[in-house]
Amino acid sequence: MIKILLILFLSLLSCASKISLSPQCNFPDSVIEKGGLIKETFKFNEKEKNIFKKNISCYEGAVKKIITPISFFSDDLIYAEDGIELNNRIFRESKIIIKEKKFNNISNKDLERIKTESKIYKQKIQSKFYSENISFPLHLPAEGVVSSEYGVRRFINNIPRNPHLGLDIAAASGTPIYAAESGLVILARNFFYKGNNILIDHGFDFKTSYSHLAKIVVNEGDLVKKGELIGFIGSTGRVTGPHLHFEVIFIGEKLNPEFFLTKD
Repeated sequence: MIKILLILFLSLLSCASKISLSPQCNFPDSVIEKGGLIKETFKFNEKEKNIFKKNISCYEGAVKKIITPISFFSDDLIYAEDGIELNNRIFRESKIIIKEKKFNNISNKDLERIKTESKIYKQKIQSKFYSENISFPLHLPAEGVVSSEYGVRRFINNIPRNPHLGLDIAAASGTPIYAAESGLVILARNFFYKGNNILIDHGFDFKTSYSHLAKIVVNEGDLVKKGELIGFIGSTGRVTGPHLHFEVIFIGEKLNPEFFLTKD
């Protein structure tokens, strides 16, 4: 009898563990524009599964919902039958000049380095870390002036480049940088373009990235708390001055950090 009760108890613990893997729906509400997200109740048919193939499920009471990122590169129309359409937002242009020779005439050695670093970063973005909780809004990673917002169309030395898919916070070198949410440090190293970079996995396929640091004060494998000091603003990598380039990455998509940060 005792053996049977023990088996039942362990079975219940196993079930509870599986249930806890699905978070409560404490992500921000839907923001229907590029770099936003959709948080809605859906019953998927095959067409919907293709449209919302990147998602996590969560519970609002007993109601199951789907949270899915909206890529910057999404089409104008997301899901016509439900009337979910992207807001037609216009992103400004930014033209900057980079004078440092190594970023304008990249050597074969540096090209190999860039290729290797890109592969490492993609692998880390796809990694999975289990967390029991994630809370919003995020902690502001640094004090300063927003010098470049999400979605800006960039021209570097008059050549069109990829859009700016993060938030730049300009401040003096040495300004503290804090973890936006608790999680596992999965990268803390120097990259060709990003300079000194930290990547934190917060669980639920949600990650934050911090680039161009003067100094990193955490190590890969560290568990950090929300608001904990992780480094200092600098001007390492490809930059025009000291700032923090902050990214929010959800299921592999770079989203607009402003949707997840504290509003004054």
